[in-house]
Amino acid sequence: MKRILKSGLAVLVIAVVVLSACSKSAEAACGKGNNHFIFATWAAGEELKEFNAIVDQVNAQADGQYTIETLSIPSDYYIKISTLISSKNAPDFFWMTQELISKYAELGAIADVTEALHASQRYHPDNFYEGVIASAFHDGRYYGIPWIANPIMVYYNKNLFDEAGIPYPSPTDDWTWAEFIETAKALTTVKKDVNNNDYQQYGTVIDGWPNIETFIWAGGGDIIAEDGVEILLDREEALRGLDILDEILSSGITPSYAEVSSLGSNNVWFEKQRAAMFMGGIQDNFEKKISRLPEAEQFEIGYAPMPVGLDGHAYAFDWTASTVMSTACSDNPVALQALMDMTDGFLKWKIASPLKGEVSEVANIDPLKKDALPTIEHSLKIARSANYIPEWNQINNKLWVELYTGMLNKPGEYDYRTNAKEIAEYARGLIAQRK
Repeated sequence: MKRILKSGLAVLVIAVVVLSACSKSAEAACGKGNNHFIFATWAAGEELKEFNAIVDQVNAQADGQYTIETLSIPSDYYIKISTLISSKNAPDFFWMTQELISKYAELGAIADVTEALHASQRYHPDNFYEGVIASAFHDGRYYGIPWIANPIMVYYNKNLFDEAGIPYPSPTDDWTWAEFIETAKALTTVKKDVNNNDYQQYGTVIDGWPNIETFIWAGGGDIIAEDGVEILLDREEALRGLDILDEILSSGITPSYAEVSSLGSNNVWFEKQRAAMFMGGIQDNFEKKISRLPEAEQFEIGYAPMPVGLDGHAYAFDWTASTVMSTACSDNPVALQALMDMTDGFLKWKIASPLKGEVSEVANIDPLKKDALPTIEHSLKIARSANYIPEWNQINNKLWVELYTGMLNKPGEYDYRTNAKEIAEYARGLIAQRK
């Protein structure tokens, strides 16, 4: 997820520029005119093998009604997708993360599937977790089917809690950001390694992940209103959320931004027991990684929900991807059926299903996640994404490059409140340019 937030930003911005040249007409025939559909994916390696196994199964079940062919694009995915669209050679189906759906929908590059969803017994919008299906929603319509929900929750090291004599947080009950911070402080201490050298154990690790929305929501605020027009970033609720982030960064409970990469990446701090708590996606495979370590390095993982914000609500940022469909396939009922058949396969493959009532499937997909099921279910219920608008990528670039990075590099010193207000005005300027 962190990769998408950082290096992905430039790719997304470039993709939007390329896509802007596309036209709503003169597209290639859906399914090459004979229901032979091209499905583009960023999957590669082992994931691509698993993806193709689903394609083979779906094709077999289709019994000649249609066939699906995989188009793997493991690098520069959105640039290449946008280029295909602009050259009137769009794939029939393709994966898309939540940040870009509003932009592609606005440009007429992806099909409106609202009527198909409402007509479906399985994929009716009411069957999805509300915060997940909202990621495919733009201007009153739906433009894709979510196939994965990956909200964040708190992973913690039970062994380190036991050493410090700290009670475990509940797997489902509310706890506040103030309690999270106090717990992290109690877990931040100097220890000795096997060579009797001192090292710092931190309560948590924050280095640009989780994303800044998490903390703005913690204050009871938001960046953009649900109407997609009103900017909320400079309101006091949002600024109070940034206060919470600054307190975390400046209180010594997380390694410094410059220090995090010394172990490789943020998750390694948790895996090496150098950070006692980590906010990660429910799909993160810490259980598998820890089980493969030498016995002396293994530890027991606990799970807790994201803390409650100052407004009394808890939100778990959700990384969601949907399968979207080329506008050329809008009126093709066979294409819609193929889209839903592929989604059926995905929901038995990835953690977790975005449909309500299917949490138990997580343990079937990954038995090591069994103990996490109560927290996973709780997290799905409070899952949400940002209120994405066509201008999101320009705004988000400012949020990361200026605001978040400034806070990370100068904790306790950076004038984040003023910067947030400047970005809010910048966002209002972008919206004012809409035609």
